[in-house]
Amino acid sequence: MDSAVEEMLLVIAVVAIGLALFSFTVSYFVPKEQFSTYQQYSSNLASQTTISVGPLFVNKGVGSLVIVAYNPDYSGNFSVIAFPISSTYAASAGIITPQSLSYSVYLPNGKLAKEYNCNEIYDLNGNLLIPNQLQVYTIPANTPVTINVNGVSSGDYILIWIVYATGIYGFRVGYTFTGVPASQ
Repeated sequence: MDSAVEEMLLVIAVVAIGLALFSFTVSYFVPKEQFSTYQQYSSNLASQTTISVGPLFVNKGVGSLVIVAYNPDYSGNFSVIAFPISSTYAASAGIITPQSLSYSVYLPNGKLAKEYNCNEIYDLNGNLLIPNQLQVYTIPANTPVTINVNGVSSGDYILIWIVYATGIYGFRVGYTFTGVPASQ
């Protein structure tokens, strides 16, 4: 009888250790694989996406511009982030991240685009750009939208990020900027 109890306890211990190892493996490797899959998809999306941006018009501290994130093979949505930067930082546009956001995005029908919290945002190399949630707007691909950015000074540029958001991660698939040259 003691032998049967010992064997049963041994079987329970082996099963418990096996379940613990399986849980650890799934919780560690599945998110990494999922991240890698989304990163690869975002990289492919970025290679086929072009961002066209119109001129920046500034009136009383509000900058207004029109953009299109164009990809003939993609009919989904992108997320957009826009913020002003000093024209002196234009050469470093790829590494600048927003400090504060005050902008709105309008669809062609004049309605405000859907706003939501995007989780962590990465570049295409997997480097974390934004470590926490950020308010962004959803825009349809291949559709011109109007962006209004508050707090624009003379000589500022507007930096625009196009993000592919998966619900878990966001990947910046492109960025561009536009501005009005400072008066001489």
